[in-house]
Amino acid sequence: MQKRNYKGSLRLDWINKDLSLYYEIDEKEGKGVRPVWVPKNDIRVAEPRILRFVKNYGDVTSGNMLVKGDNLLVLRSLVEMFKGKREKDKVKCIYIDPPFNTGNAFDRYEDNLRHSEWLTMMRDRLYLLRKLIRKDGIIFVHVDDEEMAYLKVLMDEIYGRDNFISQIAWERSSVAGLGQGGKMVVNVTEYILAYAKEKVNLKINDNFLVKRVFEYEKLKGYGSILISEGKKKLIKEFNSKSNKEPVKIYKHENFKIERIQFSELEESQKKFKNFYKDNFNKIFRTFLVQKENRFQHELMDQMDRGFYSVEYTPSRGKKADTLTTNYYFKKELCGWLSSVASYEQGIVYKFEKPNDFWTKDDVSNAARGEGGIRGEDRTKKPEKLLSRIIGMTTEQDDIVLDTFSFSGTTGAVAHKMGRRWLMVEMGRQAEELIIPRLQKVMSGKDQIGITSEVDWKGGGGFKFYQLGESVINEQDMNWALKAEEMAEAVFLHFQYRPIKAEWLKKENMYLGKHQSARYHFSLSFASREVKTITADLYEKIVAGLDKEKFKHLTIFTNVAVSVPPEALDDRVLVKKIPAAILREYNLL
Repeated sequence: MQKRNYKGSLRLDWINKDLSLYYEIDEKEGKGVRPVWVPKNDIRVAEPRILRFVKNYGDVTSGNMLVKGDNLLVLRSLVEMFKGKREKDKVKCIYIDPPFNTGNAFDRYEDNLRHSEWLTMMRDRLYLLRKLIRKDGIIFVHVDDEEMAYLKVLMDEIYGRDNFISQIAWERSSVAGLGQGGKMVVNVTEYILAYAKEKVNLKINDNFLVKRVFEYEKLKGYGSILISEGKKKLIKEFNSKSNKEPVKIYKHENFKIERIQFSELEESQKKFKNFYKDNFNKIFRTFLVQKENRFQHELMDQMDRGFYSVEYTPSRGKKADTLTTNYYFKKELCGWLSSVASYEQGIVYKFEKPNDFWTKDDVSNAARGEGGIRGEDRTKKPEKLLSRIIGMTTEQDDIVLDTFSFSGTTGAVAHKMGRRWLMVEMGRQAEELIIPRLQKVMSGKDQIGITSEVDWKGGGGFKFYQLGESVINEQDMNWALKAEEMAEAVFLHFQYRPIKAEWLKKENMYLGKHQSARYHFSLSFASREVKTITADLYEKIVAGLDKEKFKHLTIFTNVAVSVPPEALDDRVLVKKIPAAILREYNLL
């Protein structure tokens, strides 16, 4: 059969896919109401707005942020604010728990979205979220089975199928009690889709392991105990081919190894506990070494079926460049129970890499009362769930983002784990749920959740912001904004950030610096009064920026510029506002 080359990709289609959704926000209830289909570049859904500082909580130097406002517009602003930032100051991990579109309406979240509305809502936000992630970052999206299959295809489209990492199934609850009549299969799981920004660059925490009770039948696989190493005798020494470090092979004489008598341990719980408490570091099993591991086989070729140890310095792996001792028995490698497990209060726990099915025993849904928040258990996610996600993928000081923050679990957990965080929530829950919760975290009064696990004592801080108003009002500048707010909003539209310029203050002018282009500046000057930028003022501005070695200056203004042609500087461009902004949204 002739081989054909097919091009293209699988994409979702839905009603009004080429449009966006604008929601009028009910600030009191904290939810969107009366959705309206609008063009994607409609100013109501596409405008980056200022984030108005409200208050510092705790450490005033903290960069943690809680923003109250429509998360679509907040994301527009964050995308502009993050342009030009160093990779390490971008977002390492995103977790979002959006409305599930289940038809259920919760007290604080309107979850009753039609299918096409839900897909549009998710598409617009997922696209912007991707812009905020570091090259080595990752996003987790929590969803139920109502939209999970559609979400998978949507994320393949936005993030790339090659960047898919995992579909995690979380056992939210068990099949118990009454009220399941009429259901053939009871739904007890939710799903978490994980995608990398760039899979080839993804960095995870390789040392992250989950702790589970060691199943007794599997524990019996570790059936040997080293009573005594005996005396060791050096039988061979040579230098490793890989790193030229010395390798020493020892043969042990008069050693004592016994098989564990599990039948005796099963006689009483006390015997079991005492045995493992006293002998935990001596218990082992042996493993066959893979044929591909030439180095280990070369070592075992020097051994008989006795007991041996080898001292060497690995050139790679977790123990790279560290002097290491391995033990061998009957020409097999010894694996110590203590290297994969722990003994705590009479229980043996096993440490292993997380898989893609998280049981309720692993990650319980017992979020009741966490953060001092009650009555929201159906929507609030447990701190243990977030600690696993954050622990798997981030290190100290990495940034974690959640734009559907609801009760603030993501920020609370990130805070306790020493990560930086950003959260967005649009309604009253920002003040009623999140801020009080974070205050308890900072004071150390929050003693539940993961507090004891991470030994959290309190500290830190965050800044509270509110999404500002549009810079445009009825085809004109929004004169209700303060002058510096208006300047910041103008800069935000054109990739500038405000910088201090005391010499411009008395002129009521504000200076901005381009987020990525060096020596590129902007100046904002807007006035409702009849004013003019005179030749003298123009000359003063150019002279002031010459000290900054500027290469380009854009002046955003709504007033006339009265400068003779011969005095104009080729490095200076004047753009009239609001026209320059209105053109961005096809309003002119």
